[in-house]
Amino acid sequence: MKKTTLKILKFILLFVVIGAIGSYLYIDYELHKILGRSTEVINISSIITPSSSVQIRNVALLSEDCSYFNEKQNVLLQDGKIVAIDSNTTIDKNIKIVDGTNKYLIPGLVDSHVHLKESKNDLYLYLINGVTSIREMAGNSIALNWKKSIDQDDEIGPRMFIASKTISSVSGLEGYYHEWTRQGINYTTKEDAQKAIEEIKQEGYDAIKMYSFVTPEMFKTTIEIAEEFDIPVIGHIPNKIRLDTFYTAGQKEVAHIEELTKQNMDDFEKSIARNPEEYIEFLKSRSNQIAKELKKNHICVVSTANLMESLPIQKFDLESKLKEIPLQYVNPKILEGTSIVKLGWLPTRNPYEYDGIIDVEQKRLTKIFWETYVEAIRIMTKSLMKYDVTILAGTDANVPPMVPGFSLHEELKTLSKYGMTNTEVLYAATVAPNEWMKRKSGRIKVGYDSDLVLLSKNPLEDIENVKTIEYVFVNESIIDKNQINDILQSIEQVNGKNRSLEIDEFVK
Repeated sequence: MKKTTLKILKFILLFVVIGAIGSYLYIDYELHKILGRSTEVINISSIITPSSSVQIRNVALLSEDCSYFNEKQNVLLQDGKIVAIDSNTTIDKNIKIVDGTNKYLIPGLVDSHVHLKESKNDLYLYLINGVTSIREMAGNSIALNWKKSIDQDDEIGPRMFIASKTISSVSGLEGYYHEWTRQGINYTTKEDAQKAIEEIKQEGYDAIKMYSFVTPEMFKTTIEIAEEFDIPVIGHIPNKIRLDTFYTAGQKEVAHIEELTKQNMDDFEKSIARNPEEYIEFLKSRSNQIAKELKKNHICVVSTANLMESLPIQKFDLESKLKEIPLQYVNPKILEGTSIVKLGWLPTRNPYEYDGIIDVEQKRLTKIFWETYVEAIRIMTKSLMKYDVTILAGTDANVPPMVPGFSLHEELKTLSKYGMTNTEVLYAATVAPNEWMKRKSGRIKVGYDSDLVLLSKNPLEDIENVKTIEYVFVNESIIDKNQINDILQSIEQVNGKNRSLEIDEFVK
């Protein structure tokens, strides 16, 4: 009898172990699948051909402060650099000529907050939208390899600044869970922090990405060690760090404007949904001081304002929002997510979609909360503008519904709606991020990178004119309107081949 019982117990144990291993492998497969690597990469070299020398003639150039255009200028590009700017009529017949008559030349745009995941076609979506530089905010070895190939001119793509995987300091099994599901780095001791940051530096990351789940001790330790390795700390304000502590801690940048308003919501200590007007006045009484402290301590802020604007719509009218965006160009595996957890973009899979109890009053209060949340972002943005805090235009691309490349144009429109002048908006998407990264890009100036965008309409008259792209120049590559269409068609085609869920109802 005992032998039979023992055999049964062994069988049950074996069954449990096999089940646990099978579950782990299945979940791990799903978590990696939604990064988008399985989608075929288009052959970009068959569409775009490099040209080492180009002259753009008779064009209007955006000034270095983005406030006006210099008319009738000629710009010579050679080997990925701007080598001459003049107003004479000399034409070298040995180089490619681009006619800029009645057109407007601006620096290539920068999206200061993106998530590439493993979706390589996104690199080309950025380029065709005039985004010639991106800042990846949760990097990995794949992104580092892409950056290396682009820097060595082995591949075509935007210039890349890559932050590390997200840093957390969660104890016990929860720490392992964070590393697994969030593809992050977790440590809870100074020794482990030292080892992790040294590895981050050696691997070639440009910054350390601070995340929300970091203890005050590890927050301080991370910044101290990062300073030793001369690598900036950017990202979230950890949940347990007060703003008064944050200002002078040494973090160089805040990844979202919402990071500045969330703590005020906690400090309010009342229901925001039931007291929205009172909360807004509470924030207004503090927002200017927050902006002053950020300016005083030379901390810049990435916007991601359009994502915040989308939240109430995604929660309560998701289908209408999906119809507004070019969904066909989103990597299908990122779009579809997984049935295990809500990480996709589509209905029933979207993490922002409201799925609470069908209760009229609760739904009403939830709507009020999120509308107030967005209003808080607007107020905070205006305070940042008032006190001249450096704002970098960023979108959180690949977070629903931020379509890589396209999302930056929506961000610029949102910042304009918030009260930034078109000059300020262009500065936030060109000069400011390149200055922060200490790059010779972002201005049309001799010796600077030849990352430029030729427009048919003046963006200082209407910021939406940044969409009127005639040519994109990046390094030694030129992309014209016909090639832009070819790239879009190619990406749409390979996405269709790898799609499991239909999206026809959302695509115009």
